Amino acid sequence: MNTPKIVCIGDSITFGYEIENAQRWTTLLSKELNIEVINCGVNGDTTAGMLSRFNHVVETYKPTQVIITGGTNDLWFGLKDEHIISNIHAMARLAKHHDIKTIIGIPTPFFNLNELNFVQENYSECIRSYKRMLIDYCTEKEFPYIEFSNNLLQKHFFDDGLHPNEKGQIIMMKNAKFTLNNVIE
Repeated sequence: MNTPKIVCIGDSITFGYEIENAQRWTTLLSKELNIEVINCGVNGDTTAGMLSRFNHVVETYKPTQVIITGGTNDLWFGLKDEHIISNIHAMARLAKHHDIKTIIGIPTPFFNLNELNFVQENYSECIRSYKRMLIDYCTEKEFPYIEFSNNLLQKHFFDDGLHPNEKGQIIMMKNAKFTLNNVIE
């Protein structure tokens, strides 16, 4: 059995926007589980960007598991749920090809309820709808998933309503740990 090594690929929610490295959920998770957790989040990334760098990331780090969390930037630009999930599905297939177990991260909510995305849709509602479809996808494909929103309240976010603050990072770590305790052998 290989020692668990997790790569987290995603956007600013994975990266830990405006958070010191020591306080990011990925670093906290690594310490909590005493395993290597590599943060490959990129601020502003889309699932297409994640897909384009996926092979390089997994070939470089050779993880046993990958946590794929993305879609909020895609939604900001007005991309449809099906397109986003097809990119996640492509990454999951690549992970399987590399014998890497896939875990899907369900993005956090957006608390600025009146903000419109690039194509004038209610951004918060787009995220809610996408999260429901992504959970359905995980259930259908039998992928374990991390519901990062559990126990996250508006006070756990920066003023932008999208990026979790230091307290939010701790909650995200706990949500990841809960899922990973049932996934990591």
